Amino acid sequence: MAYFLSRTSSGLPGHSLVLPVLNVPRSQFHLRADVLLLLRETGIATDTLVFRDQVDLACLHGNRRLDRPWWTTTSCRVPTATWGGAVTEVIDHHQLERTASFSCPVTVETVASCATLVAERILSRAPEILDQQLALLLYGVMVVDCVVGKVTVKDGHMIHLLQTQFPDLPQRGALHTALHTAKFDLSGFTTEQILLNNMKTVAGGDVRVAVSIVYMSLDSFLQRKNLQQELRDFCQLHRLDAVVAMTISFNDQSDEPVRQVAIYSSNPLYRQEISHALLNSCSLTLCLSPASSPYKDILSYHQGNALASRRAVLPVLTHFLSDWWQREVHCGADGEDLDDQHDQSDVMISDTFPVNKESADLSDAGWLPNSYSACRHHRRRLQLGAEDYGSIEEDYGGRMMPPPPMNSLVDGCPLDGGFNQEALLEKFSRMGGGEEEQVGRGNEGGGGIT
Repeated sequence: MAYFLSRTSSGLPGHSLVLPVLNVPRSQFHLRADVLLLLRETGIATDTLVFRDQVDLACLHGNRRLDRPWWTTTSCRVPTATWGGAVTEVIDHHQLERTASFSCPVTVETVASCATLVAERILSRAPEILDQQLALLLYGVMVVDCVVGKVTVKDGHMIHLLQTQFPDLPQRGALHTALHTAKFDLSGFTTEQILLNNMKTVAGGDVRVAVSIVYMSLDSFLQRKNLQQELRDFCQLHRLDAVVAMTISFNDQSDEPVRQVAIYSSNPLYRQEISHALLNSCSLTLCLSPASSPYKDILSYHQGNALASRRAVLPVLTHFLSDWWQREVHCGADGEDLDDQHDQSDVMISDTFPVNKESADLSDAGWLPNSYSACRHHRRRLQLGAEDYGSIEEDYGGRMMPPPPMNSLVDGCPLDGGFNQEALLEKFSRMGGGEEEQVGRGNEGGGGIT
């Protein structure tokens, strides 16, 4: 899509530079074996790619280094409003939580692959830029995405057009097998890498739940050595309360995927509540049936509805955590007036960065990326010791620390919905007493808060 925009002048004032940014940290890119294979086949060197943790768009926008704040997103669930007017177009194949506007057109069409919509755009507006390399990139993604039960007439039509125009493209079945095999080859991966490979984090209040796609059978996942301890360590490292692992595998008898679910939490309340939410949701029919698990902290289920993917599960968990946070805010223990201690937090869905040594050192210094402090009454009620959550400082000047913004260019962010400087200054004043005056002086002359 970035290549199309860079080669066409329509809608690009001043012929602005268009830069493609991959929505994944560079440190995680080696986990995407299928993407690496496709890029290798098309002759694209990975060291020429730009990743989301290498570009600080907020800083560039704030410093007015983006002459025209254009930001086109493809295949995203919730485009963030953090960049203000920078999001100028959205193209996706799933229903978005955003409506179109004059400044930000939204193209949404239920097809199997977002690459189908990009190919359609190129073929209809600038077919002359389409060459063998670009065709293979689009074709490879569409071949992988067009699985049984999801492929549409438009997907098939676009694939046929590419095959007709470029007869030297690999045979569809052979390419699908090669990319599928690479995607499901997890040999040598640690449990942490397997979970990080395709993970979203749902956060509401002080509860954080990871939802990971795991490309292996449930039995293979449960048979991993020391799995329960590894999951416990994973939750501690990434400040998580629970992990929902949605496994996907295939057998020789059918082309349909086999889906199963494992729910881990060291706390039985979280484990049971999440399980109850998935089993009893009115908007989602996973058709779950209990499966055996060798671990007391892991609940396992067979999923009867093979077409229900994580995109169907995320809204259920979002609603669950929203209700949970509402109950916790208004029904605190020991008669505490929790409304005085907490602002109601939006439930957010985000991609998650791995915690490396550098971020761990920052965490020790009191800065915790992508983390929430657990409220005091909640810990007492659940009887969670500090050892389960590391050295998180609960209080700051007698009050809870506000959640830091998620580092994601696509999914939810605490700043979504607008930035209120007065509210932020008021919060600084409540937290530290003297900070408001300093912040106010620092912004004299029109400078904003970054």
